[in-house]
Amino acid sequence: MTDDGIRWIAGAFDTYCLTFARGLEVGELVRRMGGDPGAIRQGLSAGDAMDWSDRKGPVARLGTRGGWAFALEHWSAEGMDHRILREVSRGTEAVVYLNAGVPPRWFLYAEDGRVVADFEPGVEAAQLGGEDPGRLVPALREVGLLLPDGTSAPDADGEDEILAMGERRFGLTLPRDAVEHGTLAAVSFAPF
Repeated sequence: MTDDGIRWIAGAFDTYCLTFARGLEVGELVRRMGGDPGAIRQGLSAGDAMDWSDRKGPVARLGTRGGWAFALEHWSAEGMDHRILREVSRGTEAVVYLNAGVPPRWFLYAEDGRVVADFEPGVEAAQLGGEDPGRLVPALREVGLLLPDGTSAPDADGEDEILAMGERRFGLTLPRDAVEHGTLAAVSFAPF
């Protein structure tokens, strides 16, 4: 199994909401996101998930990689809900990325039920949201989103840098071939 990282997702999908939770099993991630682990379906491609979401509502494709469970929503953003994120991160940590197809892109980091950092690329260090956003300032500087003085780097794309930060700071990775061309387990978050 190769280490595919996550930066490739920017070129693979026009929109996505990607939630990671360290040390959880897929069923537990689904439960914490408000879904029914008993309703997880196996073997859905991205196209299958889109068809299902057209009929049923929010759908996430699921898996584990590198010690993190992940939920990849192609056309919804349940993972962005702060209430859900607090629950997902209870007793662990969670990272969420959002690319809605139009700016802004968004990044959230939570730990043990607290939203630590909440920001869109392009903001300055003083504008970062969350309870302890300064914790990520060194990582934001390392990937080129912030200049040494804390101002926003003018030439940064934003999406590539926040994905790079996830790889470097948190060791996040996805199984590229399965996500792009293969199948994964999936669940609908629609009411029963």
